Amino acid sequence: MLTIFFRAVFLYVFSVAAVRVMGKRQIGQLQPYELVAAILIADLVAEPMGGAETPLLYGIIPVLALVLMHSLFALIGMKSPGFRRLLNGSSRVLIRDGSICEEELRQVCLPLSDLMETVRAAGYMSLGDVQTAVLETNGVLSVFPRAGSRPMTSAEQGKALPEDALPRVLISDGQYREQELRDAGISRETLEELIRGQGLGKPEGLLLCLLDGRGMLYIQPRGAGSPARRVPWREDAPCAGT
Repeated sequence: MLTIFFRAVFLYVFSVAAVRVMGKRQIGQLQPYELVAAILIADLVAEPMGGAETPLLYGIIPVLALVLMHSLFALIGMKSPGFRRLLNGSSRVLIRDGSICEEELRQVCLPLSDLMETVRAAGYMSLGDVQTAVLETNGVLSVFPRAGSRPMTSAEQGKALPEDALPRVLISDGQYREQELRDAGISRETLEELIRGQGLGKPEGLLLCLLDGRGMLYIQPRGAGSPARRVPWREDAPCAGT
């Protein structure tokens, strides 16, 4: 009996260590491959934990293999946007500009009643209060209210509130996002010219370049200590800042 107790303690500590190695997100919002790894770890340690006749290595070695595969997938996903999309899927816009995207709902197999329930859980009584809703790759629905349904900031006092649009990631990890560039109506040449004008060199040196719904570019260079910059893309955008 004492042997089973110590085996359970050891495997519990080992499983916690394995999950910690796989990253903090494993504790909360899981991507599909992370959820599979968590389920398999629980199953693999169950038998050697409860059966003294089963060698501990029968639980340790498979878990180590899972941790190795998880780390490999995560590393490749950071370097390859295509592999990351294959592994995690893509975010889906379920409500755009206040209108429900019926085709997207069908593709993600989400009933309208579930959409309304999730919107209520986010703190909005009606779909009419929602400007944009995005189903993230981890299954969480991000809800953004209409301008008239969100708190007003001090900078917006006395002004007509614009409706926020979804930001577009133009450059991620030094690589262009061609579809986002086309959707935003921005050419590579124009964007490169603006980046050079900021003294940032080539786009490959950027960690992120994002165009928000208010016409501001958020540019984050690579390297520790490199400050992010906010640059107006439209003439009517707010003043630039860092």
